[in-house]
Amino acid sequence: MANTLSPTFLFALSLFCITDAQAKSVHPDYQLLCGEVQQYGDWLVGCDNNAECTMIGFPETTAPHGPDVAAHAMAIQISLKRTANLIPAIELVPFALNDGRKASDDKAEPFVLNIKYDGVAISPDHGFSRQELPPVEAAAVIRHLGLDKPLEGTALSNGKVIVRFPKAEFKRAFTAMQKRHVRLQKELAKKAIDEQPGGLPEGNSMPMQAKHRRIPAMPLILPGLAPIYVAKNCGDSPIAATRRYGFPDGTELWSYSCDDGSYPSRTYWETAPKASMLTTPLSLPEPRDVTIHAGLDGLDNAVFDFDFGILRAYKYQKNREDCGTFRAWGFTENGWQLLERREMPLCMGLNPNDWIRTHYTPTDGAGSDE
Repeated sequence: MANTLSPTFLFALSLFCITDAQAKSVHPDYQLLCGEVQQYGDWLVGCDNNAECTMIGFPETTAPHGPDVAAHAMAIQISLKRTANLIPAIELVPFALNDGRKASDDKAEPFVLNIKYDGVAISPDHGFSRQELPPVEAAAVIRHLGLDKPLEGTALSNGKVIVRFPKAEFKRAFTAMQKRHVRLQKELAKKAIDEQPGGLPEGNSMPMQAKHRRIPAMPLILPGLAPIYVAKNCGDSPIAATRRYGFPDGTELWSYSCDDGSYPSRTYWETAPKASMLTTPLSLPEPRDVTIHAGLDGLDNAVFDFDFGILRAYKYQKNREDCGTFRAWGFTENGWQLLERREMPLCMGLNPNDWIRTHYTPTDGAGSDE
């Protein structure tokens, strides 16, 4: 069915994400088209709004233990940058298995990959730390996996297979990422031409998004009576951890939590145009979900880096901190902007910085937004 869908319809699907049941019957890559992370076999694939795509694969972690089973497992991350016609960047990524084994093993002996090169090349040895493969080896890995061959790490000492890598549905995942990457590049180029009547500068085929300027804030002394109506969120519980920040234009940002013993930590955010005015619940932009109601619904594990003008929130999956959704907003001359979104639907021991990025807005201002 997907082969009969028009480009206009596919573009509409990417803008208006319909329900899971409807989308599955419409297009096999519905989550990826909607700017989400989608799973294909062993692989997770996602792209951000700047045509940078990432796929990361985890090998089967429930494989039976035995003499013929590789003792170690490693993930593979493959990235396509916004510029075209480049060999994908590939990294070997250690990760923590769900059974509690270590993500890396300093005592494990070095290994080489069971791949063949187009020309004469020596396979470099690898250890159990995160590492990027040289381009010639990266190209060989893509070709190897594309032929449905299992990628393995063999010990330097005896040639025994000691490392297993992801395999299932590589071609489907990689093809979906490539197609989405090309589509996003075309959309960005068209948008740039539409917004710049004079066309693109000579030699530029993929202009960068214009940068917002982040505005820092300052912590302010709390008044005797906070201008916040907290009963709607805290009920009879007392208010706790109240914070007040001021921006140069007089805008104020307030945060508080409810001392009700709830977990995870949830804070509520209010804003006022100037001091001594009643606050109103803060709503934050989210291109995918329209708005995030930080004042009415609160934010999980949120912190405001006032000197950078960045509000970060980590919505983890239950009882974990290695999977979920990370978002960062910046206060700019154009109001609050979503600066970054990273997602990891599988709990595999990765830190939020290693999750797949699905949104990025470049900014200038008080400091780095990394």
